[in-house]
Amino acid sequence: MRGSRDILLSLFGTVLLCLTGSRALQCYSMEHIYFGQFDLRALQLPNVSCSRACSEVVMSLDTGYRTPLTVVQKGCWEGPVTGDMHSLERSLPPDYTVVRGCEADLCNAKLQTHDSIPDLSRAPNPQTLSGTECYVCLGVHPEDCSVEKSRRVRCHRDQSICYQGSGRMNTGNFSVPVYIRTCHRPSCVAVGTTSPWTAIDLQGSCCEGNLCNGGSLDVLTAAAPAPPRAPHSLALLLMTALLVSALGAPLGLSG
Repeated sequence: MRGSRDILLSLFGTVLLCLTGSRALQCYSMEHIYFGQFDLRALQLPNVSCSRACSEVVMSLDTGYRTPLTVVQKGCWEGPVTGDMHSLERSLPPDYTVVRGCEADLCNAKLQTHDSIPDLSRAPNPQTLSGTECYVCLGVHPEDCSVEKSRRVRCHRDQSICYQGSGRMNTGNFSVPVYIRTCHRPSCVAVGTTSPWTAIDLQGSCCEGNLCNGGSLDVLTAAAPAPPRAPHSLALLLMTALLVSALGAPLGLSG
């Protein structure tokens, strides 16, 4: 009976080693908000030890009129490593998300500059106008997007109404509030990018008339999504339960 228990303990140790990895990886670590272009090539990023893999996430939101706000996060990764995940929403305001997971020391250094994401302020061709004028701004505080700090722009040909709203950009435990004013299409559809690891949640309203989007802005109170669980967590719990059951049964009989 003791031999059986030793075998089970040995098997459990082997499985635990396989699930958790033989050694920790070194990954770059950072969380930052950029207004405008971002470039990480000259930065000395700190390293962290990660049990499974490294990650890097870039989320960018734009008014469509050269007012970008970009969130960059690098650190440990607990999701499935299946290569790059890109997501590009065609609705307004335009946004883009790219997520990478990798399994080598300091491998989360691929996304270095703003060139890794598409141009979200590309003007239509031909560059005709709709005749509507709106306030345009994008910030992380209400005062960043006050009417006094907003630009006045003439809207592109397919955008004949004005939009104002607020929301959050979420990745793991990193959550950034956003406030926005811009031009919009008559459909007034504002759907941000979502993935299993990120979300851009926006809530706002549209109005007709020049410079009508100068009202007050309120941020959403939605909490950031929980970070993804490691795929091996459930297997580890099940293996632990099986081991306790196997060891507990003979001990109970011997009493």
